[in-house]
Amino acid sequence: MAAKKAAPAPAPLAPALALEGDLDVFSIHGQWELLQPLLASEPGPVALDLSGIGDLDMSGVQLLLALERDLQTRDCQLTLTGVQETWKTRYQPLGMAALFDGGRP
Repeated sequence: MAAKKAAPAPAPLAPALALEGDLDVFSIHGQWELLQPLLASEPGPVALDLSGIGDLDMSGVQLLLALERDLQTRDCQLTLTGVQETWKTRYQPLGMAALFDGGRP
């Protein structure tokens, strides 16, 4: 009789943070402060829930790109959830839609 193989351990859950309000020129400093714990956490995948975000302007996109860059230097992958389709449409001509699909712009 063959021994049962142990099931592989589940992948660690990504630290998740839900942002609320806007990601625009007026709010990015405060939002960046909220994101700092993600940069201080153990390396691994990170999930950021944007379903509570109203307005997203280019300042907010730059914040997301900076977060992604800083996480990548720690070998962490950023996944955005709760992304509005209008953001993808708005930023696609600028080559930024991939950020919202989990890829690189």
